Amino acid sequence: MSSSGSSLLDRMRRYPKGDHDLEIRTLSALILGTITLAVTYAGVWPFSIFIAAFGAVMCWEWGRLVRGVTSDAWLWLHISATLIASFLTAFGYQFLALGVLGLTSLLLLAARGPGGDRLSALGVLYVGLPVVALIWLRSDAVYGLSAVLFVFVTVWTTDSAAYAFGRAIGGSKLIPSISPNKTWAGFIGGTVASMVAAAGFAVWLGSTSLVVVAIVGGLLAIAAQLGDLAESALKRNFGFKDSSGLIPGHGGLLDRVDGLVVAAPTAALLAIMTDPNNPGRALLNWP
Repeated sequence: MSSSGSSLLDRMRRYPKGDHDLEIRTLSALILGTITLAVTYAGVWPFSIFIAAFGAVMCWEWGRLVRGVTSDAWLWLHISATLIASFLTAFGYQFLALGVLGLTSLLLLAARGPGGDRLSALGVLYVGLPVVALIWLRSDAVYGLSAVLFVFVTVWTTDSAAYAFGRAIGGSKLIPSISPNKTWAGFIGGTVASMVAAAGFAVWLGSTSLVVVAIVGGLLAIAAQLGDLAESALKRNFGFKDSSGLIPGHGGLLDRVDGLVVAAPTAALLAIMTDPNNPGRALLNWP
């Protein structure tokens, strides 16, 4: 890597972790969560614009991590593909959106230069798939709001419970070579807590299967924790603690949504397998 690239990496590594200050971390989470819930409730288009903007920021952070740059041609290609896929999905062309993501990923994989590598190509799917999945689920006119809230509830519950159980119980490490602080107690506790939260969500919804929704919650919990591990592995590979310093106490946006980027496509896949014409209804097992 060039000397300018190395100096950029050195500057990036000096971002403060921030999560030692519980007040800042909690306040950041509350503000971000409140805005997310408000936009989700506001409707398909406000939600789509919000998620597309989040996707653009995630593209920027991905370029910082894997290429050590804040702006290059590959970044703008990545952002363009994400935005195009977002709005195609909002207009009801989700399968065309997936085609855009796939073609862009192949282009980056085949290209020469610092941006033409496997991780840059992977980044198109890593960011684009959860963006398309969330917008597609929200686009269900009747059940979209409930479906997206369900995904958020299960992922947020998993994240909080895994941390709490891991700290309280400790024990055997999950994969210490990737994430030294994660334990089997946290993994199991996060999964069980998510299933309980999903069951409670089913009771709140009514007219759906408590057992089936709880199982779906467990599957999303496992997916979310795998996503957390995947991002930890990526950062460890490049020697970073955070993807950026945008969110006080949390690092970057990729750090905050690492579980969601795997859980959302998992939810969409479950919906496709059941009823692709009514994704929200399919995910929540409505009759």
